[in-house]
Amino acid sequence: MDLHGGNIYKLKREKGIEVLDYSSNINPLGVPESFKDAVIKNFDSLERYPDIDYTELRQAIAKYNDCSIENIVVGNGATEVLFLYMKAIAAKKVLIIAPTFAEYERAAKSAGRDVKFFPLSKDFSLNENLLLDFITDEEVVVICNPNNPTGKFQKLEKIEKIANALEKKGKKLFIDEAFVEFVDGWEEKTAALLKHKNIFILRALTKFFALPGVRLGYGITLDLELLEKIKEIREPWSVNGVAEIAGKTMLLDKKYIRETEEWIKEEKIWFYQELLKLDKVEVSPTETNFILVKLLEDNAKSFRKKMIEAGVLVRDASNFMFLDESYIRLAIKDRDKNQKVLDALKKVMEA
Repeated sequence: MDLHGGNIYKLKREKGIEVLDYSSNINPLGVPESFKDAVIKNFDSLERYPDIDYTELRQAIAKYNDCSIENIVVGNGATEVLFLYMKAIAAKKVLIIAPTFAEYERAAKSAGRDVKFFPLSKDFSLNENLLLDFITDEEVVVICNPNNPTGKFQKLEKIEKIANALEKKGKKLFIDEAFVEFVDGWEEKTAALLKHKNIFILRALTKFFALPGVRLGYGITLDLELLEKIKEIREPWSVNGVAEIAGKTMLLDKKYIRETEEWIKEEKIWFYQELLKLDKVEVSPTETNFILVKLLEDNAKSFRKKMIEAGVLVRDASNFMFLDESYIRLAIKDRDKNQKVLDALKKVMEA
């Protein structure tokens, strides 16, 4: 199984199959026109090296998040920033709240850190009191919020309680907010509002701005010493000129941002309610652009194969820590595609 689910290129190469990709969680509105226009307008800038300090890019990110430019670090996708963070921290042990994104474990282990996991509750909620009791000598706690693959979002009050408790013990909190913009009213719920030096927030343009092919991620923290360590070990010019243009343009595109917020607010409710009408699944509530589904009469590997034959690629979620072979994950896209997926689900289940 591919670590991150479906591989449409592999399917096309090996089997000649074209499918509707519901294994990846990308904004169906596509790349903003403002970015396309900006690339054309600034095409000649690609003949020069980007600013090695990425000052204008970091200024755009800082303005978007209402923080200081000195608190921003950029990278070649959120994954690079994650790996740099794990290399830069002074820690031997990392605690990861799971099920969640597999790269946290890979990043920690690649930096020589020992890894332990804390399981979410049966309904995928996080009991912060149990978490804090569970922590022993781990110096860093990792949480994805909203979480991939569960779609759950932990309230700011809970995150603050965890951050406060960790800060008193000299421990750090790493929060991946790659999907936070899909949460309704996210600006008032993000951990970026918490002014704690021990918090590091990871973000990306991949999901919300439909830009997985142009790698751009960033981190936000008040820990300036940590940021300096990251800058020391980071390769120069890891963010290319096209990604730099993307960040400086799309974060200011209020029209695109508003249209995306309106789309996800309506579509995640509609798709969730339609999935609830299916008899052979249990559907987890979501606050982002994907839905975790438990199969009651099939396993994920078999079901995925049947769905491919029906023209849809779903995410086999059985390789997430603490999830069994009955789980799949579905993206949320536009209404026409969502209806096609519902029809395919019904067809496969009835068969």
